[in-house]
Amino acid sequence: MCNEIKVNQNEYEVKMQYILDENGKLAEIPKDKCKTVEYPIKYPLINAFEVFDRVDGTENYWVSNYGRCVNNHRSEDDKRFYEHKQGKCHYTIYEIERYPIKNRSGRLTGEMGMNKTKRETSPEKLVVNKFLVKYNGRFKVWHKDGDESNNWYKNLLTVSDNDYKRLKAGEVTWQELNLEQEYIEYENKATAHAYKVYYAVLARCGDITNKDGIHACYNKSVMCQEWLEDPKAFVKWYLEHYYEVDGEEMDVDKDLFGDGSGMYCPEFCCVLPKGLNTMLANSKKHYREGETPDNVLPLGVRYNSKTNKYYGEITFFGTESTIQLSEWDTAEEAFAEYRIMKVSDIRTMAAKYKERIPEYIYKQLLKVDVKMY
Repeated sequence: MCNEIKVNQNEYEVKMQYILDENGKLAEIPKDKCKTVEYPIKYPLINAFEVFDRVDGTENYWVSNYGRCVNNHRSEDDKRFYEHKQGKCHYTIYEIERYPIKNRSGRLTGEMGMNKTKRETSPEKLVVNKFLVKYNGRFKVWHKDGDESNNWYKNLLTVSDNDYKRLKAGEVTWQELNLEQEYIEYENKATAHAYKVYYAVLARCGDITNKDGIHACYNKSVMCQEWLEDPKAFVKWYLEHYYEVDGEEMDVDKDLFGDGSGMYCPEFCCVLPKGLNTMLANSKKHYREGETPDNVLPLGVRYNSKTNKYYGEITFFGTESTIQLSEWDTAEEAFAEYRIMKVSDIRTMAAKYKERIPEYIYKQLLKVDVKMY
């Protein structure tokens, strides 16, 4: 069983860090090339590659490499943050300059004074100042994809006034300028997050009878030998396939593309928002009379001992009430009705998530069938 193989995360000294390159693809760079965030904050991230660092010259403003700005300027609790408007917009922030206070005799009192100055800026300027290497004579900012609301740091390029005018006039493309643009990388949480997911998945595999908080549905789950022997292979796979759906926890699913074996492996796994993953999960087993293998009912089917009939039950996604379907003489008939409803629910949810999930996952959802057992 996979639990017999012990994997120690500390055996892999994290000297490299995963980042996204300019094309949004996973890349790896030496960790000593990344800056440490000097004033970290706890704020929900878009993904594990997002990093917030404090805006230079301020004490209450932070900007991320995805162009998000937050502040605790007016909060009595310095852990509560206000998120600024994103995209193409204008900001007014307050720079702080502190200085030592002297008494009338010119001696330091040990106290500090403060000068507060308004600064007019924008998301793109804050990102450029924090995450882009500066070049002489290049003070204008160009958005590579043409979307001025996309302030992801690697979508930005600094150019000269003249090049900016040529770009705006359509006389040249940013690629034709052939300008070098280096980006400043900070230490992110991508690798640590992926390892945390890895050990959570590993805990589901093998004998889970004595593991608290792990559902019995994982009792037959196993992890492929590749990931067992090389946790970093899972980390790389996970970060390559990871995406975010606003407001939802993301799960590693083994069933949507799987063959029913319960195997966690690159061929079968995908990342799903918890809402979809929960909807796709089979419900617990129900029995006709007594919990024995011979009395297991089809998925979604219940037995009414008073009428000697079978019926389906379904809770449509996003609702709390369970709907009892029609009663039938056989379990097969009851399942046939349940299957129609369940497949319809899956197709409806696929449409609702279509713009928020990768296309290959959406297309696979359209192929999902509901098996009797």
